[in-house]
Amino acid sequence: MKPLGERSTWAWPRALSLRSMRGRMALLLGLAMLPAGAIAMQAGLNAASVREAAYQEAYGRRALQSISVERGVIDEMREVLRVLAATPSLTSIQESECQQWLSGVLERYRYLASLAVSTEEGDVICSAPAASTPRPAQQSELRRRALARDAFTMGYVEQSRITGQPVLGAFEPVRDDSGRRVALVSASISIGELRQLIDSRRALDGARGAIIDYAGRIVAESSVDRSRPFPGLPSPAQIRDRFGSEPRFVSVHNGQAVVVPLHAPDLYIVLAWTADQPAWRRWFGLAVALTAPVIVWMLAIAAGWFAIEVFVARPLSTIEVAARGFARGEDVVDPPALRNAPDEIRSLRRTLAAMAKTLRGREQRLVEALSEERALLREVNHRVKNNLQMVASLLNIQARAARDDSEAWGLARAHDRVQLLALVHQRIYASGELRELRVDDLVAEIARNLLQSRAAQAKDINLTLQLSEARADADRAVPLAFLIGEAVSGALDSLADTGPTELRLMLQQDADGLTRFAIEADGAAKEGATSPSVRLTDAFARQLGATVGRDAEQPYRLWVLVPPAKGESA
Repeated sequence: MKPLGERSTWAWPRALSLRSMRGRMALLLGLAMLPAGAIAMQAGLNAASVREAAYQEAYGRRALQSISVERGVIDEMREVLRVLAATPSLTSIQESECQQWLSGVLERYRYLASLAVSTEEGDVICSAPAASTPRPAQQSELRRRALARDAFTMGYVEQSRITGQPVLGAFEPVRDDSGRRVALVSASISIGELRQLIDSRRALDGARGAIIDYAGRIVAESSVDRSRPFPGLPSPAQIRDRFGSEPRFVSVHNGQAVVVPLHAPDLYIVLAWTADQPAWRRWFGLAVALTAPVIVWMLAIAAGWFAIEVFVARPLSTIEVAARGFARGEDVVDPPALRNAPDEIRSLRRTLAAMAKTLRGREQRLVEALSEERALLREVNHRVKNNLQMVASLLNIQARAARDDSEAWGLARAHDRVQLLALVHQRIYASGELRELRVDDLVAEIARNLLQSRAAQAKDINLTLQLSEARADADRAVPLAFLIGEAVSGALDSLADTGPTELRLMLQQDADGLTRFAIEADGAAKEGATSPSVRLTDAFARQLGATVGRDAEQPYRLWVLVPPAKGESA
């Protein structure tokens, strides 16, 4: 058998639960060493956080330095549009002069694919180069955003109205002297020009780049050398999550990437480098920094727990096994496992042995005293029963010698009551039980004795018993027996000499200790018949705290509810 503390409760070993000394000591050791472990853990987290922040900051600086040319191109295009929008005569000059003017500007900035001035409705006033084929007025997504924002706006255009190709477009509002918007000036850079620009820069910094619009879509992407491993790009959702005014770091397949604003919130660039070290090495370093303090903390707890287990818990478990053996009646012996135990544990073991010897002696004396007491109580009940039977015999003799029927009837009823009390003591003596009696057996014997004592008067009464097992302590058995005896006696007096009759007695006790008793009969009582048993029945019911119910026309028919004694389950 396993010692106490080693048995399992559910799937968790009881030895480590908070109900055992081992579990509580382990918890106390853990709590005592927790501050040191927490400090070490925090130091590891800080170191890992500093390393990770430095790592990301290095990539952020590298990205900002790498996009200086792309940012310069975007800023230059914005400055061109601002200058054009600030020109007072931009919307009033002739179309041919406007187109010539825009063509001159376009020649000075070779990366620009087109310039155009248009109304708010989308009609092109003039453009450079001129549109190859006339196109109807339309509102592109970029134009709608520019009109809604009423400020400089950039974005991807799938098909330019001027060049007919996909471009990176930009709009700037043109205002009159009162500040009211009267037109839009736009510029575009071809996607091919952007790709060449990105490729030229990425060849210098060794990164993979992509220009992203506000929705996370790739506008232009650098070429990839597929002959060697290359880093992946973040998903559109990852890119959108990292939009902002500062570079944001993100891990990608086979490398690291940084999302950098080119012109927030319209345009961003993603730069991805092949990782300078394997990802597992970074994560391994982080894991070591975090788990090393935890491992040291757990080892310290394990060392303390092992010391408690060897010098305290196991010796106490051995003593507990010996105590359980003593509880089963075994002799207390000195186990070899306690030879190397601390002096305090061995002293406790000797004290336990001395206590066990003393208790064994006291237990023997108590057993002998209890046997003597039970024998004396049985002898008392036996003598009381004999004396009551003697009194009952005397009353029976006196009843036979009575001069009239009234005196004989009274002496006979007194004989029945004394005989009933003797029957209870006979039950106590015969069963040997001093605490509880079987009430159902007692009811059956009371009913049969009373029916037999009526002799010829009850010859036509057929007794039917429907009794289930019921118990009551000795103190309540006596009044309960008298209550039932008086109820049966009253029913027999009422039904005597009335013809063939079936008298039914029912007794039931539920799990809560509530006892139900009932008397029923098919025949009718003698007219005008009354009995003093009614008053006695009510008196015993009050003594038991019971409830009595009767039939108004046939008072001998009754039912009784006897509650359990105080201290029992109700």
